[in-house]
Amino acid sequence: MNETQISEERTETRDDANADLQKWSDAINNLLRIIERSERKLGYFQNRVKQAKFMDQPNQRKVRTAGAQIGVHSAQLEGLRNELRQLERLYSGGIHLRQTTESELRQIWGWINRPGIRNLLYSARVSFEMFLEDWHRWTAGTETHALAIEIRTSRLLIGFMLLQRDADTVAIKFVIIRPDYRARGYGTDTLIETVRYAFEVLGAEQVTLQVSPDNGPALICFENAGFQYLSYTDATRQAYTMGIERSEWAGDTVEDEQDVAPQLSAPLKLFFEPEE
Repeated sequence: MNETQISEERTETRDDANADLQKWSDAINNLLRIIERSERKLGYFQNRVKQAKFMDQPNQRKVRTAGAQIGVHSAQLEGLRNELRQLERLYSGGIHLRQTTESELRQIWGWINRPGIRNLLYSARVSFEMFLEDWHRWTAGTETHALAIEIRTSRLLIGFMLLQRDADTVAIKFVIIRPDYRARGYGTDTLIETVRYAFEVLGAEQVTLQVSPDNGPALICFENAGFQYLSYTDATRQAYTMGIERSEWAGDTVEDEQDVAPQLSAPLKLFFEPEE
């Protein structure tokens, strides 16, 4: 399986690199403190509204004021949490794909067997021994690629995927992000890196996948990664087929990792400044 080998060289540790990582870490911690304070304020006004429900004659002006503050702090928290996810992704340095190792399989098997997930790869719960047997079969061939998804800088394992190559097409058969890393942008980052991997490493001309029409989060993730709707079928099960061509990727869709990486917004720059 020479074609699927990826360099696993570690980035050299330098003093300036460590200083840069510390800067990102300090910014994340600063933002977490701001979020914690906002959560306390939101909780205060939510409790005032709840308290009023048990009063015979609550002060309606104060209730309205508390209700308005709930809206303000809820919107502020949503924005802060989005900024936190963006900052964490900038800090992580992106996604790296590599071959899985046998020592990682039990952890991956645990993710796959979670309710609502296992039916995407298996029709029923499977034993670890069966999953291990499948993994050996996948890695023995040249057309199926069982890949680990990890954060580039820390090498933390956060997911698993199966790619199937058929002539000049690579199909994404299965992808899972570990539960505590979902809804944080890593799914989209993974798809973008998968497209690059399929074209540059596997030499594909097209990348495709199938997704259920009622899987809203997955659809948004695939759309954000540049996939287009190609067809719809309900023969055996309802599913959209989505894909991206090499020509689209080589143009403006996913031309360079730097083009698709999240950029630091102006408000985020404030979080690099020490609190007064």
